[in-house]
Amino acid sequence: MPVKYLSQEWIDAYNAAVAADEPVRKALKGKSGVIQMVVAGAPDGEVRYWLRIGDGNATVGLGDADNAEVTVSQSYETSTLVNKGELDGVKAFTQGKVKISGKMVKMMQLRAPLAQVQKAIDTIDTEY
Repeated sequence: MPVKYLSQEWIDAYNAAVAADEPVRKALKGKSGVIQMVVAGAPDGEVRYWLRIGDGNATVGLGDADNAEVTVSQSYETSTLVNKGELDGVKAFTQGKVKISGKMVKMMQLRAPLAQVQKAIDTIDTEY
């Protein structure tokens, strides 16, 4: 059964997908970081969620991270296209559709591990 994108059910499915994925754990080994995501213009208004990476693990939750190192802001449309795999996240950034503030070096360090995370969440049956 599909889960609504950016809902608590989607967050729960995201956490389960990442936790069950061995390539994600390998990609995240030795990495750490906290990323705040801000999605404007979602059907129910702005959605804020965070991604916390810590030595082989990643967890996601709704709301604001108290110690985010990086903030990624984008429209719901862009976020949806990236999540569906119809728009590359790096391309969206270079086109100005995604804004990143904070520690850019941290984002560069996490680029490959985040690509593995994206592969894991691609398995979530999502309703947009």
